[in-house]
Amino acid sequence: MGDCCPAVVVASHPFVVVVEPRQAPAVVVAGGRQGPAGRAGEPGPAGGSAFQRTAGEALSALRAVYELDGQVRYLDYRDEDNIDLLLGLTLTAANPGEQINIQRSGPIDDSGWSWTPGPVWLGSAGALTQTPPADGFDVLIGAAVSATRITLNLQQPIELPE
Repeated sequence: MGDCCPAVVVASHPFVVVVEPRQAPAVVVAGGRQGPAGRAGEPGPAGGSAFQRTAGEALSALRAVYELDGQVRYLDYRDEDNIDLLLGLTLTAANPGEQINIQRSGPIDDSGWSWTPGPVWLGSAGALTQTPPADGFDVLIGAAVSATRITLNLQQPIELPE
């Protein structure tokens, strides 16, 4: 027995047990190499609500979509049949049958945007706009907080008079 730990004696009639702890030898790793890459993490930025679904048509990034029967498609502000199925904003592009990343809340940044701080609405074929609709449905998507960032805060659609 080394200097590490004292022996422990347990007396119990009719047996006596002596336990001698052992000190594990120290192991030093002098060098290593990079292991294989792990699986991809969950889509989307921290603080947002992002997930993957299956594209039902060719989809571009940064467009509003709805989901029906396991397929994601562009949502239009005049689509009365699907307006209540607003799912979120695409983060990636995808072809039919491929997985696409979608975000429902939180900030999204894109250097190609040039927003004026203020409200952002659903427009035609999933496009976003800062011009409120005059017909169809008023669907507030969120707010631009800078020229290149919007904060998603999807609202219930409001049907506008014709």
